[in-house]
Amino acid sequence: MKILTYLFLIIATAILCRSSAYSQVYNRYIVKAFSKECSILDGVPIEGHKLCLIPKNKNGLPVVMCEYSNGIWFNEYNNDEKLAILEELLSFEGDTSICSKKVCNYGSKKLKKPKTILYTTQIDALYLFTNLVVSSYAPNYCPFPVLFDRKEKKEINDCQEKISQIFKIYREWLIGLRINGVKKFKVPLNDEKYEWFSTQAVVFGYYKPNFWINGIYPSGRTTGVCVE
Repeated sequence: MKILTYLFLIIATAILCRSSAYSQVYNRYIVKAFSKECSILDGVPIEGHKLCLIPKNKNGLPVVMCEYSNGIWFNEYNNDEKLAILEELLSFEGDTSICSKKVCNYGSKKLKKPKTILYTTQIDALYLFTNLVVSSYAPNYCPFPVLFDRKEKKEINDCQEKISQIFKIYREWLIGLRINGVKKFKVPLNDEKYEWFSTQAVVFGYYKPNFWINGIYPSGRTTGVCVE
C-alpha cells in the first residue's frame, strides 16, 4: 500500500510539474502570463502567453505588458541583476506555447513583412532579451520577432534545431558579457548565419568590427511598440 501511495505521489508530482510549465508563472524577474488581450487575428483574440519583466519598484504598475518597451523597468535594476534577467529569459528555450502577440512590425519604418504570423514563448524570450540589450538600435536591428537563416534565406521560427543553436549563441554572448563587462559589447547575432527578419544590420553597420554598444541602458526613444 505504501509503495502504491508513493508511486501515485511521483506520478501526480510529474503531472503537476509538466502542466505548470505552461501556466501563469512568476519567476524572480520574468512573469509568464496567460492573455487574450494582446493581439487579434482575423477578428479573434489570440489566446496565449506573454513574457514581461517584473518592475523592481512596482508602484502599482501592471506586471503584464504586451509590447516590448520594458526598458524603463529594466533600468531599475543594477548591472548584475540585468545579467540575471537575461539569463532567466534564456531559460525559456524549448517553451513552444503560443505567444499572445501576433508577429508585428516594431521597426522605425515600413519594412518587408515576414510570412510567419504567430510565434512561441521561446521566440518571445529571445526577442525581449534582444530589445533590452540593443535598446535604441532595436527598430533597425530586430524589426520583427522572426528569426531568419541568411544562407538558406528562409524564416526559421518553426525550426527547433536552429532556434536551439541561436539560444546557444546567446548564452555564449552572455558569458562574454559577464567576463568582459557591460560597458562595451556587440549585438548578439553578428555572424553570417542567423539574423532577425528584415534587419537593417548591414545598412547601419551592426556587423562591422568597429560597431559597439556602450552599455545596457534603456532607449532614449520609444522602442518595442508595434507600428502597424
